[in-house]
Formats: sequence, structure tokens, C-alpha cells
Amino acid sequence: MKMSLRYKIISIFILAVVLPALLFGVVLTSISRRSLKNSIFYQQQEIVKRLADRINSQIDRHQRLLVVYRDISVLSRGRQIDVAKDILLLGDSFTEISLVDSRGVEVWKYKRGEGLSRDLYGKPRREFLKIPQGNFFISQVYFSNKRHPFITLAVPLSNGRGALAAKLDFDQMWEWIAEVKIGQSGNAFVVDKKGNLLAHMETERVLAHSNFQNLPVVEDFINGREPSPERWSRYKDERGEEVVALYQTLPKLGWAVITQIPAREVYEPIRSMYNNILFWTLFWTVVFLIVGYQLVQRIIGPLSLLESGTRQISQGRLDITLDIKTGDEIEALAQNFEKMALALKKLEEIKQDLTRMIIHDLKSPLSGIMGSLDYLESGMMGEITPDQRKVVTLAKKSSESMLEMIQNLLDVAKMEEGKLELKKEKFDIAALVQERKQQFETLVKNEQKTISVDIQAGVPPVSAEKNLIERVLNNLISNAVHHTSGGGNIVVSVKKIEGFVEVRVSDDGAGIPPEYLEKIFEKFVQVERKKVQLRTGAGLGLTFCRMVVVTHGGSIRVESELNKGSSFIFTLPAEQ
Repeated sequence: MKMSLRYKIISIFILAVVLPALLFGVVLTSISRRSLKNSIFYQQQEIVKRLADRINSQIDRHQRLLVVYRDISVLSRGRQIDVAKDILLLGDSFTEISLVDSRGVEVWKYKRGEGLSRDLYGKPRREFLKIPQGNFFISQVYFSNKRHPFITLAVPLSNGRGALAAKLDFDQMWEWIAEVKIGQSGNAFVVDKKGNLLAHMETERVLAHSNFQNLPVVEDFINGREPSPERWSRYKDERGEEVVALYQTLPKLGWAVITQIPAREVYEPIRSMYNNILFWTLFWTVVFLIVGYQLVQRIIGPLSLLESGTRQISQGRLDITLDIKTGDEIEALAQNFEKMALALKKLEEIKQDLTRMIIHDLKSPLSGIMGSLDYLESGMMGEITPDQRKVVTLAKKSSESMLEMIQNLLDVAKMEEGKLELKKEKFDIAALVQERKQQFETLVKNEQKTISVDIQAGVPPVSAEKNLIERVLNNLISNAVHHTSGGGNIVVSVKKIEGFVEVRVSDDGAGIPPEYLEKIFEKFVQVERKKVQLRTGAGLGLTFCRMVVVTHGGSIRVESELNKGSSFIFTLPAEQ
């Protein structure tokens, strides 16, 4: 498949500019996606870490508050109760304060909003027995009668004879969870090592003792799998929405703070990045293509004009002007091309003048030759023998052919210059075809060929110069006879088609090679028959036929197939 120079240059431009731009866009997208995903991961990780640090800091604050008052045992009972009130005032998440002796039995208990409680746990509490041996105690999670989760914090007394304990309620932690903004619609919650829900913005889930151990992010926490950008928990939540989640451990408590945010929201920056890169890549690709196309047009446009000029020269039109102003080598080439066309035009004019002069001068001696042959054939110089008559007849035939050739050259030259004046007359072309058939019958009979006519009924007359149309018929029929082998057939048909009269001259001879079907009507073009090495005519007969038919407002064409024959068809406007 042939590709024009325009598309070759555009293809090179695409390979050199557009494809690298697209490749750069793909690479940039890949790198940016990885970087943006890591950035989003660490951003979300920072959010969950801040929430965990807040919970840890609150636990530490309440723990330090107890440590400050670990000397409470040296005070009187009344003063101890005042200290308990101060601790509840400063520790907003404490709900009760207890003093425990060295056996782990509560000595007294002060509750927020109730005061000193008489409801003491009279038995030793095992979780307090080891407090004096350590520095700090955090109990497991318990649930109150109202199903609220809580833990107990305790520090050993300074004298080592008991502990100061406090009950830490999770109501405050719920508020912390609810206050944290996780994206546009994300949420956070806290679970213990078994997956039990301890804090959630929807408190009813905590009160229902929900367990989240089956969530992938909770499984990662329980199994100790650290989150990373490459392995980010992604799953569908209970509402069927795809979410991504991260966790941060609370080492002192053995819990985990988990943030959960819709995946569409997390990856929206990546989608936005994709769209932006795609848009700008396509935008600049289109810009590059437009610029490239304009550059190609600046190159191809002048070349197209040059190609058109060469085509006009090949068709014999030498008076051409190329308006090419590119300011480069192409403009210089166009100027030289115009100079070459002008030189060819002058040379053609000289050749035509010389040809017309020679042809015109040939008519006089040829007329003398033909007159002498007629005089010799008449017998006025004495009787001639049969053999001499054959020679004279052959010479006369050759002279007539030469005269016809000279006349064709003169008429073609006149038609090219527009100087041929038609002497039209109305005549019956069907009758003219019949006359031409009779003219050639003797010739084809001697060569063992046949000629016939096929005339449609009601063919209208035409208005044309009869002598020229007669010569067209003579040329076409003569060529058909010449190219038909012995035993062949020539058919001349006439019919009316849409305001025209069509004449078709067909033979069953050797046919015309396909590459000559478009050239056969050009001047001095001959068809070489390779099998018999024979050239047909001087190449002017068909040129003359075409110019005569076109000058009369008609058209001419050829249909041919090798070894099956040819048909020359011409049309003339019908006389209405």
C-alpha cells in the first residue's frame, strides 16, 4: 500500500514527538500514582496516629493525676475525701475514686455525683494484690450495669500499703472519636485485642457489644501485621461500600484505633490526577499534531503545486505559474521550475512552427507525386503492364495515407490552437456509417474478415462537420480492420442515449494492454504489440479522433481486454 509524503512526514512526526509525549504521560502517571498513593497512605496514617496519641495522652494524664496523689494515705479520712473530689474535678473521665488496702479490699469509694458510697466490695480484689509490686495498673475492659465499657486505673500508695484506684469511663473517649474528622465521610473506632468494639461514633454499636474481629483491618491488628502502602486493607463495610482502613496500636492498653474511609474518597486525588494527566497529555498531543500538520502543510503545499505543475507539463500545458513564497529552497526550486517550463514552451513553439512549416511544405511535392501517379495510371504516357499498375496503385495508396497523416497533423495543430472553424451541417450519421461499411467491405473481404452494422431504429441526425466525422469513422474502422486477424469480425453499432448518438466500433482482435488505455488518445503514443513486434501508425489518428469529437461537444473512450478485442465508443450531441 502506497503512502503519500504527507502521511510519511506526519508518521515521522508522531513517532518523534507524539509517541514520546504519550510515553512520558504513561511514565509520569505511574510514578505520580505511586507517590500520590504513598502520600495519601501517610496522610491517613497521620490522622489515626494523632487520634491514638490523643487517647494515649488522656490515659497518661489521668494516670499522672493518680500518681500526684499517691501520698493520700497519710491524710485524715476527711482530707482523703477532699482529695478524691479534687481528682474527679481534674480527671473529667473518672467516675469514681477508691482507696484499697494492702489486702486488695476497698477502704472507701467516692462516686461522681453521688458522694461517698456505702456499696463497698468487701472481698479482696485480685487485680489489686500485685499493685504494690509495680508502678501502675490498668485493668481489662468491664461493662457497667448500663452496658457502658470502663477500665480501672490504679497506682500504689507511697507507703506501699495499698493503692489509689479510679474507674475510667469511655464516655469521654466516645466524644473524642466523634470529634475527629476523617475525610468527608470516614469514621474511627477502637477495638481490643479480641475485636470487641470499645468506642465508636455510633454508641449503640458499643452498647450492643459488637465484635469486629472479621474485618480485614482488625485481623491485621490481631495478627500483628503492620499496615503499608503496598498492603492497605481494602474491603466492603456493612453498608456494602468499599472502604480503606488503617490502625494504630495503643501499647499501654493493648487496643487499636482504626480509621475507615470510603475508597472513592481516598482515591479521588488519584482519579483527579489521572484525568488531569490524560487531559493535558491529549491536549498537548492535539496541539503538537496541529502544529505538525501545519508544518507538514507548509512543506507539502508547495510540493503539491510543483507536482501539479509537472502533471500539466506532462499533459502539454507549458504556460504555468507557481505562486510559491516559502523563502527557502522550495521557492528557489519553483522559480527554476517556472524557468524550465518557459524554456520548454519556447522550444515547443519552435518545434510546432517547424513541424507545421515542414508539413505544409510537404503537401506541394506530395500533390505533385499523387498527380504524376494519376497521370501514369491514366495511360496517357502509354499502356502499363499489370505488374506496373500494382506498383502504381500501391504508391497511390501510400501517398493517400501520407496525405491523410499530414492533414491530421495540420488539423490537430489547428484544434490545439483553437483555430479550427467547424462547418456544421445536419446529416444522418446512420447513413454515413452504412457508407463507411460499404467502403471497407472489399478490403475486409480480401483479408477474409467480416464487417457489419447494427443501427437502432429512430436514431436522430447530428449537426457536425461531416468531413471530420467521416475521417473519425475511417480512422476507427481502419484500426479495427488492421488489428483483427483473418476470420475476425468488425461491428459498427449506432444508438441513441440521453440526448446523444453513440457510435461503437468493435473488433475481436488482440486488444490493448491495460497500461495504455489512458494514454492511447495522446499525441504520438503508439502501442507496441510485443508478440509480433508491430507498431500501429504514427500515433496521431486517435488523437485526431478525440479532438474532433470533443470539439463537437461529445466524448470518446475505449474498452478493451487482451486477446478478446477492443471497442472504441464516441458520442455526438443529437439534433433535437
